[in-house]
Amino acid sequence: MDLHRLESTNKCKKGIVMLKISKIILTTLILFNCPTSSADQNTIPNFTAKYSVSKSGISLGEMISTFKTDQHNNYTYSSITEPKGIASWFSSDTVSEVSRGTYSDGKISSLQYSYSRNGGKKEQDTKIDFDYQSNIATDITNGETKKLAIGEKTTDRQIVQILLMIDILNNENDLNYEVINKQELKPYNFKMAEAEKIKTDLGEFDTIKVIRKREGSSRETTLWLAEGLLYLPVRIKQTKDGSTKFEMDIIKLDGIDIPHKTSPIDDKPLSI
Repeated sequence: MDLHRLESTNKCKKGIVMLKISKIILTTLILFNCPTSSADQNTIPNFTAKYSVSKSGISLGEMISTFKTDQHNNYTYSSITEPKGIASWFSSDTVSEVSRGTYSDGKISSLQYSYSRNGGKKEQDTKIDFDYQSNIATDITNGETKKLAIGEKTTDRQIVQILLMIDILNNENDLNYEVINKQELKPYNFKMAEAEKIKTDLGEFDTIKVIRKREGSSRETTLWLAEGLLYLPVRIKQTKDGSTKFEMDIIKLDGIDIPHKTSPIDDKPLSI
């Protein structure tokens, strides 16, 4: 073999080796950038949702809900409801709820909850601290303290909406939760009903309808969870004795991609 042919052969071998190395590097990059589990794919992102609140077609106010997480696996989920329009002439109640805790590996644990209702006749201030090591929650409502024995899955009522989203994304059928409400442990049990298309200001969505009705109570709460929005509620309705107490419909959303927009919306960021 002459020198020229030997050099060509060596170059060819080097080229093959470099090509193999390039393929290995490319494969490694692809693996590291792909989701490694269903929990990663089903993580709830930071978002802000705005809802109109009405009764029998009459506007009562607006609610803004915000879910935020940080790099330390902590979350804050808050909502503020305020009267708007004619309703503000008769009521000045502002309701604020905040849940704080940890969100890691697709699991949420509530650590603190607060509720305040100000400006009206039914003022209330509630703070709950969850201690899962001692299995005790401390509820202070309007200055009255009560300690409750809890389990590792006991939670607050604010974060239940996010728990529903996570559980349905992970194909869970058991939508039952133990919630502290009014200084008592109460079951929040949801049953799935028929699928339904819902038209909203953001477009039309395929939804799963879930219903909560307490045993021995005529009060019923229904949520329409949109498949295309990670099962975020696009409508919430509460009835009692067959009459509607209130209805909430989504009117704006930031942080979750809205597929197939069918109507124009205002794209200015939401703020509280």
